[in-house]
Amino acid sequence: MFWSLAMILAAAQPENCWTIADFSDPEEARRWQVVNDGVMGGRSVGEAAIRDGALYFAGTINTNGGGFSSLRRSLDPGALDGAGRIRVTMQGDGRDYQLSMRSDVAWRGRPVAYRGSLDPLGVETGWQVASVKLSDNLDTSIFGRTVRAPTFEPAAAREIGIILADGQDGDFAVRIKRIEACK
Repeated sequence: MFWSLAMILAAAQPENCWTIADFSDPEEARRWQVVNDGVMGGRSVGEAAIRDGALYFAGTINTNGGGFSSLRRSLDPGALDGAGRIRVTMQGDGRDYQLSMRSDVAWRGRPVAYRGSLDPLGVETGWQVASVKLSDNLDTSIFGRTVRAPTFEPAAAREIGIILADGQDGDFAVRIKRIEACK
């Protein structure tokens, strides 16, 4: 393949990203809350703690009456302004985790969740980077049910999170080192 000077320079440019959450900062843990399906009568369990500079999120999914566990964090106004994608540095367990975001968009008075799949990550020893493009057709839902909603506007984001709702019973564990927004 022939590489032009423009291609070489573009490849050498650092990505224009900014940190949303860095779990090497112990204070970051206080900004996150675990929300399990118990809010709707479910029996899933999830817990989070910072260990060795990463957020460890683990538990058990029980699809009898629910089937999800999530982490959520409020965002400062404009925190994702100009973002084209979200990058998550994580170690997964092979399950299909999703990035979840909310803005002021509501349907019948309830906030709409915008979700995009973080590529299923294998059980590997090294850190992997998963990415969700905010311009893609993100899934829109309320309480797990699909709803029609306008396209996600990053500048209006007010919450970001990670959710596991893959329809499979069993244990889960994921480590998250950093979450970044990128142009």
